[in-house]
Amino acid sequence: MPAASDSPGKIVKLTKRIRTAATPRVFFGDVIYGPGGTCGPRVQADFQLVTLLEGEAQVTVNDKTVALAAGEMALFQPGGRERFRFSTGRKTHHTWCSLRPEFVPASLAAALAAAPAKLRLTRRFETVMELGLSLPRNAVVQAAGLIEALGLAALNEYVFAASGGATTAAEPDALRRALEWIGHASHQRTDLPMLAREAGVSPAQLVKLFRQHLDTTPLRYVWTERTRRGVQLLRETGLTVAEVADRCGFQSPFHFSRWVRAQHGAPPRALRAKAWGA
Repeated sequence: MPAASDSPGKIVKLTKRIRTAATPRVFFGDVIYGPGGTCGPRVQADFQLVTLLEGEAQVTVNDKTVALAAGEMALFQPGGRERFRFSTGRKTHHTWCSLRPEFVPASLAAALAAAPAKLRLTRRFETVMELGLSLPRNAVVQAAGLIEALGLAALNEYVFAASGGATTAAEPDALRRALEWIGHASHQRTDLPMLAREAGVSPAQLVKLFRQHLDTTPLRYVWTERTRRGVQLLRETGLTVAEVADRCGFQSPFHFSRWVRAQHGAPPRALRAKAWGA
C-alpha cells in the first residue's frame, strides 16, 4: 500500500511514522491517510489483507464496491483492479499484510477464493498483525522466517474466521458476545443470568441461541470449554490438579475431576500420566 496521498483542502497533521516489516514474499504495513486520501487504481498483485482501525473506506474491485468501517478486515485477491477512497471527513488508519501468490499453498488459496470479501476484525487477527509490525527494522533479516510465518498465520486466521471459528454474518451479535466473554474470562465464576447480561439478552433467549447455533446449552458450553483448557494445562504444565481447577474457573478440584471423567473417561492425574509417559 503506497504512502498516504495528499488531501485536498485543509491540511491535517498526521504522524509521519509508517511501520513496515517485509521479506521478498510477505509485507506488513501500517499507514494513516488524511481526509480524502486515495490509493489506485491498481491491479492487485498479491493476496492482501486490510484491517481498518479508524475511519472508513470505499474500495472498488472490478466495478464492485466494498464499504469498510473501523473494526473490519477485508481480503483482496490477486488480479483484481482496485481503487481505495478513504473518509473525506477524518483520517483513516489501517494496517495490511500482502503475500505473493506463489508463496501461498494451493489449499489455502482455494479456501481464500471461497471466503467473503470482508469480516469483523478478530482479536487473533489483530494480534498477528501487531506481531508482524512490532519487529524492529534492523531485525528483519534475522526474523524473515517469523515474518513469513505470521503472514501465513494471518491468511489462515481469515479463513478460520470465515468458516465459523469467529464472528460470521450468520452468528448473532448476542451469541458472539457470549462466546467472547467465555473465551476471555475462563477463570471467572459464572451462571446463566450473568452470561445473559454479558450477551445483552434474556437467559431464555441465550439458551435458544446456543441450542440453535451450537446444539448445546450455555453452561454446558462453558464447562466443556473449561474442561478442554484444563486438560491442556494438565498435559502441558506442572500445575497441580487443584491449581488447574482454580485457574479454569471450577468450583473445586472435585468439580473439575467430574467433568474430566465425563469427557475423557479417566481422572485428571491418569490423563497427565498418560500424556507424560509416566
